[in-house]
Amino acid sequence: MKIVLITGFTDEEVRRNLSFANNSRLFHGLIKLFRLPTRVGEFLDCAPWVKSMILYFEKSEDVELHVIGSHIRLKHAIEEFQMRGVYYHYYRQDFSSFLRLIGNYKIWKRLQLGGRRVKKIVNTINPDIVLLSGSENPAYSVTVLSVPNYPRLCLCQTVYNDPERKKTNKLIKECESDVFSTLVYLGVYCKKHYDLLEQQYQGKKIFKYNYPPRNVGSKIVLASIEKEYDFVNFAFNHSSAKGTQDSIKALAIVRQSHPNVTLNIAGGCSASLRKELDELIEELNLQHNVVFTPFFENRADMLTHIKKSRFAVLPCKLDNVSGTMLQAMTRGLPVVVYETPGTNNFNKKETCALIAKMNDVDGLAKHMKTLLEDRELVEVIKANGIKHREQERLDDQKNWEKMVKNFQTIIDNYHNGTLIPEDQLFDPQKDN
Repeated sequence: MKIVLITGFTDEEVRRNLSFANNSRLFHGLIKLFRLPTRVGEFLDCAPWVKSMILYFEKSEDVELHVIGSHIRLKHAIEEFQMRGVYYHYYRQDFSSFLRLIGNYKIWKRLQLGGRRVKKIVNTINPDIVLLSGSENPAYSVTVLSVPNYPRLCLCQTVYNDPERKKTNKLIKECESDVFSTLVYLGVYCKKHYDLLEQQYQGKKIFKYNYPPRNVGSKIVLASIEKEYDFVNFAFNHSSAKGTQDSIKALAIVRQSHPNVTLNIAGGCSASLRKELDELIEELNLQHNVVFTPFFENRADMLTHIKKSRFAVLPCKLDNVSGTMLQAMTRGLPVVVYETPGTNNFNKKETCALIAKMNDVDGLAKHMKTLLEDRELVEVIKANGIKHREQERLDDQKNWEKMVKNFQTIIDNYHNGTLIPEDQLFDPQKDN
């Protein structure tokens, strides 16, 4: 089976195989002129969960995988290389971030160069199926619309056309809607996303998927590292949806009984949000309790850094389950979270997390104080969280094996009209 994967993935290993032009003063000058986040012009690890999928296919003799992604500052319009049996195709797209300032989706779509480059690459490969990993980044997700002559499956990492997402960029919503309306085959990992797609888009074939774990079935081994902070809240990009402000407000309550408590806010943060957070910290007199750590270029460095904290406070408001919660559990950090359809699953068998009601800052603070004061419970939650993640790794492997079978089913349905068995589709009664 020949598979094309369109994705926003990049990491240090990928960058070592690409050739880059000299840094452009014009490019960085335009970033400042248009007040774009500084990370736009930086080399950063993106979509680490996709690496798990790639590693899975490296071991498969029955699959030829082609990864298509975009990158800034490439020397050539298209750069290609092969690594451990996987083919990589990256195209230059330095100015896509500036085009996103265009308010009209139809005009923005016509100006995209990525679609033409992806079409050229895909037609040369002539794959059996095209996968899109996530629709929420228009810079690459729109390119899937340029290859209509292949069965296309979008693995939905989230759904932005969600009534709860009130501040989402209009371009993101319109591009996502275009992708979901056009593609027939969609994949989701939770019922919330299934329900949103069912309500908004009729006649879609919706499958269940999970990205495979990197170390299937392996025991989690915790490395010893000196602790510098009590709590960490980390994210690729902080926002109110990530509960960043709520974690600071909860810290102010905790500080009343624990004056030296610390919170490390690690990850990307726009200039406007940083200003808002600084004002909130000053208002609550937390200048000596909150420490900011900028976004790490390499994901591995970020995951090492979070282990410098004893606990994680991750009150995400929109995700079914945030990947940061799972990453913290895997690294032995007891987590405090808000209640969502996904986080409710954490404590079905035993307590793996402390869960506050949505938007209940007092509840967050209460759980944070519990972690600071109850050492025995901390060890129980830590052990249960690790056990939960080890079991999920096994479950994810089974789900992914099922998804690979779904690829062939989609191919047969697309070309021959072969019926898709009900047990291969997402079951809203059982799946979450």
